Amino acid sequence: MEVVGLTSQDSRDVGLQLVQLAGLPSLTSISLLEGDCPTQFLNILGTRLTALHLDASYRQVQPRTQIPTAAWRATLQHAARCMALQSLTIPCDTDKELGMVAPALQQLRRLRLNGPGVAVDGDAVVERLLALPHLTSLTWDSAYAHAFQRSYATSACCRWKELGFGLVGPHQLARLPLHSLASPVAWQYLVVDKRTSVAEVQAAAHNATQRCPAGGVWGGAERGCSRLLHFKASRSRGFKRGAGEGDTPPALLRALRPLLVAVPGLTQLAVGGLAWDAELVQALGEVLPRTCTTLELRGRTFTVGAAVQLALSLPWLQELYLATMALAPAAFMAYASGVATLAGGLHVRPCLRRLRALQPVRADGVAHDRHMEGWGEHRAHLAGWPVEVTVQL
Repeated sequence: MEVVGLTSQDSRDVGLQLVQLAGLPSLTSISLLEGDCPTQFLNILGTRLTALHLDASYRQVQPRTQIPTAAWRATLQHAARCMALQSLTIPCDTDKELGMVAPALQQLRRLRLNGPGVAVDGDAVVERLLALPHLTSLTWDSAYAHAFQRSYATSACCRWKELGFGLVGPHQLARLPLHSLASPVAWQYLVVDKRTSVAEVQAAAHNATQRCPAGGVWGGAERGCSRLLHFKASRSRGFKRGAGEGDTPPALLRALRPLLVAVPGLTQLAVGGLAWDAELVQALGEVLPRTCTTLELRGRTFTVGAAVQLALSLPWLQELYLATMALAPAAFMAYASGVATLAGGLHVRPCLRRLRALQPVRADGVAHDRHMEGWGEHRAHLAGWPVEVTVQL
């Protein structure tokens, strides 16, 4: 039996729920989503639980030191008493946090780390996870935040059969053990940042496609997931250049080809964080599998000429989505005009049936009205074209 989403802000409600739950002898699984009193539930029910889910909102630490607050320490201490757990979801990012719940990890078969991701040394975390005697399934939502000083790619003690990520980068894929997996390694976002080198991308591709006996990778939890590849330099600026000589975005794109080809049935790909130009478009055209018929490009800038070049170089492409950052009204007028011109010139491509320009507007109501007026002037010219063109405002 499972109870999902227990929440309460009133201590009287908590007491009532505890009385009700304590009287359910078949209760073995519980999911705590929000609320102030997880320790009370765990204190009474923890010893018989075999599955526990703690929402990421429970993790409360000091911003700079990552030291757990008193409330979060109490939650971890009570969770440590759940000695019969076989499945656990917990927002731990550091080895110190995992150490506080170590007694409850010894029987685990499935573990999900759903923490927000903090930049910490990942070696201690991986070594603790590898030491768990029964762990076979690991989901690590924010592995991308962790840096490793050594490689575990050939670690003989790894028993993992399933491995999935929310955010992961080539740095982590190149160093984590994949040789014991019985299914393809999975991720939702593959993040390439300015520290990534071509050699690191090649090592990640080799580890994921050659050492993994399952023979392939999954772009997300399901085949054909569109959220796959993101280039990132910092929170405020788009990707420009890699850390080493030759590690430019086009070079990194070409190095990623083995990973893209290894995704079975890849039909949708989203690539974001780049300032798109002709050189980048050419590189993308070289690595994109022919199975990918839907392409979404997100970036701070995107020239119409680059879009034309891409559409003409990929004759199998059926849907093309363009997305820019929010533009001022004057700049949006030029963008809308360019999209209209692009659509008019693509009618010779019989496969391309949808071109969609996503242009998020600013919150300013006046700016939104001007955007609407600006696109309205071009909408009349699109009637009758064989390519479906929409602009999302």
